[in-house]
Amino acid sequence: MYSKRDNAFYFASNKGLYMGSLHLSSNKLKYQELRFSSLPKFPEAEWEMLDTCFMSKHFVESPSGELFFVKWYRQFLHKENNNNGRREVEDIHSKTRRFMVFRQDDNTKALSYTQDIGDLCIFLGKSEAFCLSASLYPGLKPNSIYYIGSGLGSYHLPSGTVRPYNPLGSPKTLHAPFWLDPISS
Repeated sequence: MYSKRDNAFYFASNKGLYMGSLHLSSNKLKYQELRFSSLPKFPEAEWEMLDTCFMSKHFVESPSGELFFVKWYRQFLHKENNNNGRREVEDIHSKTRRFMVFRQDDNTKALSYTQDIGDLCIFLGKSEAFCLSASLYPGLKPNSIYYIGSGLGSYHLPSGTVRPYNPLGSPKTLHAPFWLDPISS
């Protein structure tokens, strides 16, 4: 992710434990451990389910310069058929299960779990994640994440509701899709 505020690129390590940064003013690559000051309180069964999911990590900067770290959890499911006593996998698809959003504290740099990003909407896909104010774009639901890639849909942060937009008969996985950032120049 490119940060306009910091004039730097940010990226997460493979497991999401470290953040790398390349500040363009110094051309130096730095790493720092991500510190989480709070985690969500989920039942044990929810954590166990999330452990079975594929997780992708995304940094995104709000229009005001706030930094968010987003974890996208997708579960891969398969459909089997029984062909003369042999079980065969007929179809594999993924399903978005949950997003976790962490807001970075400007002073301590710690990341705090939040279900409230206010009027903002986060867009995730194959391109760089970006963030918009919902009130500037009629039809967007504030406090939501819109995603494309493993399906197409939205996720409302406070309720945890996943709303898929895949029309009947459409491919379950869209290959190499991306959002067009309306504020890009």
